[in-house]
Amino acid sequence: MRFWVPVSILIVVLAVGAIGAAVAKHLYDQAMSAKSDLETAIPLLDDVQQKLLANDPAGAKATVARISTLTSDAARRTSGSLWTNAEWVPVAGPNLTAVRVTADAVNTLVRDAVTPLTAVDLGALMPKDGGVDLAHLSALAADVETADRSIAAVRARIGTIDRAALAPPVADAVHRLDTALARIEPILTPVHNALTILPRALGADGPQHYLLIFQNNAESRGTGGNPAAIAMLTAQDGRLSLTQQAGSQDFVNGRADPVTTLNPQTEALYGSKIGRYIQDSTLSPDFTETAAIVRAFWAESFGTPVDAVVSVDPVALGDLLSAIGPVQMPAPFDRTLTAENAVPLLLNQVYADYPDPAVQDAFFAAAARSVFEALLSSHAEPKALLGALVTAADEGRLMYATDDADQARLLAGTPVGGTLPTDNAKTTDLGVYLDDVTEGKLDYYLQLGIAASSTQCRTDAAPTFTTTATLQNTLAPDAVAGLAPYISPARFFPKGDISTDVYLYGPVGSTLTGVTVDGTPVDATGLPHLGRTAVRVNVLTAPGQTATVAATFTAPVGDYGPLAVRHTPMVRPTTVALDSPGCTRRK
Repeated sequence: MRFWVPVSILIVVLAVGAIGAAVAKHLYDQAMSAKSDLETAIPLLDDVQQKLLANDPAGAKATVARISTLTSDAARRTSGSLWTNAEWVPVAGPNLTAVRVTADAVNTLVRDAVTPLTAVDLGALMPKDGGVDLAHLSALAADVETADRSIAAVRARIGTIDRAALAPPVADAVHRLDTALARIEPILTPVHNALTILPRALGADGPQHYLLIFQNNAESRGTGGNPAAIAMLTAQDGRLSLTQQAGSQDFVNGRADPVTTLNPQTEALYGSKIGRYIQDSTLSPDFTETAAIVRAFWAESFGTPVDAVVSVDPVALGDLLSAIGPVQMPAPFDRTLTAENAVPLLLNQVYADYPDPAVQDAFFAAAARSVFEALLSSHAEPKALLGALVTAADEGRLMYATDDADQARLLAGTPVGGTLPTDNAKTTDLGVYLDDVTEGKLDYYLQLGIAASSTQCRTDAAPTFTTTATLQNTLAPDAVAGLAPYISPARFFPKGDISTDVYLYGPVGSTLTGVTVDGTPVDATGLPHLGRTAVRVNVLTAPGQTATVAATFTAPVGDYGPLAVRHTPMVRPTTVALDSPGCTRRK
C-alpha cells in the first residue's frame, strides 16, 4: 500500500503536468495567432488614413472591414476564463495580460475610432461656392469626438501594461501599437480641436469677424515678418467674405506711446516699438501678444469688431496654390499667381516691378483676395488642400488667436495657437526668433540653420541646453548693385548687408550662462519672457558671409520632454538638427 501512494502521486503529477503542458501550448498558439493578426492589422491603419485623405471612403471601409476581422479574431483568441486564469502564472502571466490588453485595445480602436471616420466625406467639407457645409462639419465633429475619446481610452489601457516583464515578441507587438497611436494622435488631436472650433468660427452662432494679417518673410519678425497687408474676413452660416482691406499706411505709426498696454517683459526685451509701429507688432514669439496689438491698431483706425486674428505668409499661400491651382489677379495687375512664382513674386520681384510702397500694398491686397476667393470656389482636392494647411500650421505659417477661452485652451502651446508651451512636460522647446533691423526686404536672401543640444538625459545633474543659429547672407556680391531700392535702401547699412537681432530662448525655467558670436564669447544679458530666459544678439552679414550665434542655458534638475525648437518661419526652409545624448523615444 505504501508503494502505491507515491506511485499514485507521481501519476497525478504527471497527469497535471501533461494537462498543464497542453494548456500552455494552447495558450501559446492562441497568443502567437493573436500576435500575427495584430501585426497584420496595425499597419493597415495607415492605409485607412491615406484612403480617407484621398477622399476614398469606399476603399477605407473595405480596409477597415479587413482590419476588423483580424482584430476581432485576436480579441476572441485572448478572452475567456482559461486565458485570464493563466494570467496569474509568474513570468508568462504578464505577457498573456499584455497580449489580451493589446488585442482588445486594437479592436476597440478599430470599432470606436477608425470605423466611424470611414463615413467622412472630405469632399463635402471642402470650401466651395463661397462657403462650407456646417451641417456636415458638425456631423464629422461628433465622429471625431468619439474617435478622440476612444484613442484616449486605448492609450490609458496600454499604459497599464508592465513592459519590463514582457518577452521580446510581446514587447514588439505593444511597440507596434504605440507607433500606430503616435502616428494617429498628432493628426486626430488637431483635427478634433479644429472641428470643435470651426462651426462657431464659421458663423454657426452668428457673424464672426477676423483680422487676417499677411506676414512678409522678406523682412523677418518673430512669428514671420512685417505685416504686409491686413484684411477683415467675415464668416456667417458657413459663408466667408473679405469685407475690408488695409495696409500699414492706414495706421498711426511712430507714435510716442504704444497703442495698447504692453507686457513689461515683452517691452523690456523688444522695446516699445512693438506697440508703436504696426510693422513691428509681430516681434514676439507669442502670437496672442501680436493679436492684442493689431486689434488695438485696428480699433483705433476703423472701430469695427474683431473676434480673432489669423496670420498667414506668402510661403503658405504658395502651398495653397499647389492645391487650388493658378490664380489670376485682377486689373490693374493682371498677373497669374502659381505655386512656383508666388514666393519670388510676392517677396522679391514686386519691389522691382512696383517701386511705390502704396502700389506694393495694393498688390499684396489683390494677391491675398485672389487666393482667398479661389480657395473658396476652386473645389480643391481634399488631400492636397489639407496637406497644405497642415504644413503651414506645422511650420508656424498659419496662426489663430482668439479671446474665446475655450478655443484658446484647445490651442494653447500649439503652433497654430502661436504660443510656446508653458512647461517642459510634453516637449522641451527652445526658441530662435529673428528681427530684421536693416530697413528693407533682404531676408529673402537669408538662410537660417539651427542646431540644438541638451544634456537632459545624460546625468541627474542640472541639464544644459545650447542653441546655435547660423545666418547666411546668400546674396551674391555681384548682384548688390542691381537690387531694387526698396529691397535695400542702404540708409543705415551698406547696400546688401543684413542686420539681424537674433533672439534665443531657453526652455521654461532656464537661466542664461553664456553667448558666443562666431565662437567668441560676448557680453549679453538674459531677460525673462514667457516663463523662459531670452537673450538678444545683433549680427551683421555682408553678401556671401555667415554669422553664428550660440547661447547656453541651464535649467533645474527634473523631467524634460523631448528636445524641440520653435523658430521664425523664413522664406527659405530652415534646417534644424537636434542632439540630446542618452534620450530614448518616449512611449
